[in-house]
Amino acid sequence: MVFKRNDIPTPPFWLALIPIVVVGVTLAVSVFVVDAEPHFSLFFGGAVAGLCAYLYGFPWKTIKEGFKHSIARTIPSIIILLIIGMLIAVWIASGIVPALMYLGFEFFVARWFLPLILLFCSFMALITGSSWSTIGTIGVAAIGVSEGLGIPLEMTAGAIVSGAFFGDKLSPMSDSTNLTPSVLGVNLYDHIRHMLYTTLPALGLSLIVFTVMGFVVSGNGEPGDVSAYTDHIREHFNLSPWLFIPPAVVIFLIVKKVPAIPSLIAGVVLGGLAFIIIQGGSFGSFLEAIHTGFVMETGNPEMDELFSRGGMDSMYSVVALALVSLAFGGIMDYTGMLASLVLLLSRFVSTMGNLTLTVLGSSIFVNLFGANQYLAVILPGQMFEECYRDQKLKLKNLTRTLEAGGTLTAPLIPWNSSGVFVYSAIGVSALAYAPFAILCWITAIIAAVFGYARITMHQLKTEEDEDEDQQ
Repeated sequence: MVFKRNDIPTPPFWLALIPIVVVGVTLAVSVFVVDAEPHFSLFFGGAVAGLCAYLYGFPWKTIKEGFKHSIARTIPSIIILLIIGMLIAVWIASGIVPALMYLGFEFFVARWFLPLILLFCSFMALITGSSWSTIGTIGVAAIGVSEGLGIPLEMTAGAIVSGAFFGDKLSPMSDSTNLTPSVLGVNLYDHIRHMLYTTLPALGLSLIVFTVMGFVVSGNGEPGDVSAYTDHIREHFNLSPWLFIPPAVVIFLIVKKVPAIPSLIAGVVLGGLAFIIIQGGSFGSFLEAIHTGFVMETGNPEMDELFSRGGMDSMYSVVALALVSLAFGGIMDYTGMLASLVLLLSRFVSTMGNLTLTVLGSSIFVNLFGANQYLAVILPGQMFEECYRDQKLKLKNLTRTLEAGGTLTAPLIPWNSSGVFVYSAIGVSALAYAPFAILCWITAIIAAVFGYARITMHQLKTEEDEDEDQQ
């Protein structure tokens, strides 16, 4: 079988493998040997992919359209990234995040902190439809509380990421949750309901593990001096009930289905007003925080590091990574090289279990080398649609598997845009928190087990079922 794009046949497997090997080797060296950023590796991979495509016969115009189309499709997400950077800085400067942290110090108990943060982030992402917004606001506050309670930051980051992406996946307002079923024409709510079979057990197991972790960690020593944190917050920020209005307004706007960009901009504006009115800041300081981030200089290095965050500057690395990874993935996709690689895996889909495992592996593969969760859903979804039809499986089985392998594993990859964003927002690397982001990787395991055991693998029985599956 040969797929064509622009009347040019899909490149052979060996040619498509060259950019992947180049990226794999350079990523391994840059990330694990010299401890460098992954940007150049993906940029170099994109250049090699373009050269391979050009030598194979693709004109420069086609190659250029590949990365232009890929980047253009995600411009709104890049704008959201920059706004979240502003939001983090302004909400810290205005006292909103410190006020949330202060409440956390007052009410959270160390041994129950991890499961409660998991549930809290799940709820916030569910009602807002945004894992990144949840991590950039609630996650930042949770990291501060974690330090005060003496909970290891990588465990807290794992709970934050697990909860944020769990809620995002089940929210009908999430862009990625809408994208996945739309690629295959599956009803959105059928897709969400079908994901419950795998995500709810994953949530239950995660809660158990985080509860055990909390009891073990809190029993291994004295927690941090919480009073030092609360005293510091009261000394440097004016705390007021009015500070909770901006986050309440943002949540209200998103619940009312106001698009993410205007909702987050409202949060920045209201946070700026709180900074000027409640904290007595100047308009100039507000503008500076938006650009370079909020910087606290109190002479206490630990506290200054905790509260000095955000700004558009903090997101430039994420934006740059998104651009180079999208360019690489776009060239690989548009010239058919990714299709060539994924097509090879279709040889192993003779059984329901092998089909499920192959889709999971393909999505993770694209996530690793395309560094973009949207591409990790779209490409395998298109490639394996007919395989699911051949086995008389409803396509909601495929969309569920794509979410488990593509979307939920994205934050576990250090050079993926999701992994880089988490690091930029809360200061914990994906390599550190990935083992503790239990829900993200255990969902894929559950999906694979369900495939082999034929659990909740709904099949097409009649032509009416097939028509309903497309609605």
